[in-house]
Amino acid sequence: MSFYTGKNVLVTGAAGITGHAAVKRLLAEGAKVRATVHNNRGLKIQPHPNLEVVKCDLMKHEDCMIVLQNIDVVFNFVAFIRGAKGQTEYSNALDLVRNNLFTSINMIDAAVRSKTPLFGFIGSSTMYPDVSHPVNEDEAYNSEPHKLYRGVGWMKRYVEQVIRYYQDISSTKFGVVRTTAIYGPHDAFNENGHAIPQLILKADTGMNPFEVWGDGTQTRDFIYVDDVVDAVMTVVEKAPTGRPYNASTGKGTTVTELVETITDIYGYKPEFNYDTTKPTMIPVRLVDVSRIKNELGWEAKTSLREGLEKTIEWYKNNK
Repeated sequence: MSFYTGKNVLVTGAAGITGHAAVKRLLAEGAKVRATVHNNRGLKIQPHPNLEVVKCDLMKHEDCMIVLQNIDVVFNFVAFIRGAKGQTEYSNALDLVRNNLFTSINMIDAAVRSKTPLFGFIGSSTMYPDVSHPVNEDEAYNSEPHKLYRGVGWMKRYVEQVIRYYQDISSTKFGVVRTTAIYGPHDAFNENGHAIPQLILKADTGMNPFEVWGDGTQTRDFIYVDDVVDAVMTVVEKAPTGRPYNASTGKGTTVTELVETITDIYGYKPEFNYDTTKPTMIPVRLVDVSRIKNELGWEAKTSLREGLEKTIEWYKNNK
């Protein structure tokens, strides 16, 4: 029997990439799931006797209080996202901070006021200093985030500080993971998407020459969404102390290697046109995953190739 079997679990942002994966996983483990959606995207999951879908606006504190009634565990996955282009545009940068901060603080505050026992939160590696080595959890506040991540990075830092405060003064206990570049089914396959959905969109058209933003050396640790959900569920169950855990594969991949893998899955080998005038983010972002492995025995299970194959198959069936 799973730790979550029979529990009343709230998943916010259920229409997003992480929300979809979490709802499916929790239903499979016998939880009773309440899933929140907003106006723009729907929850594409078959009706289930243990699934309740609630339309609400988590920018409103009163809506947060309502959806938290009789909840044992909340996984706060509501997020406002923008890709590299969006994060470098002034108006989107403002929205990234405000929309993500307000919904996070509203949900944390409402959970504490409702005496919700457990709260799962996904932080971000954008909060880390501008370094190229695999960064560990204790380095988070050593210096400023990368200049293009300052807004969202400091927002994530602040939310984690609020979590630490409420962890100490309330009965609500928090499981916190910091993850890297998430990808998988139900990602944003549009102009707001991050690197992988943007590249899949290009490969799906057979683009040749293939346009690559930057010089191809940018390096990321890409993590499949099911592994992210597994990590945060593990931390909430085993270590809801407010102490953060990096959750990723621990393996770096360059953009060129990523594009080569995606186009190989599509069965062709294009020429690459590197456009260094396009917006790019931090050159290298890797995280040290030894804490979650050594303390909780957790490791990511999905290889990049396997995760990309699953993502591409889903996209082809749902575009």
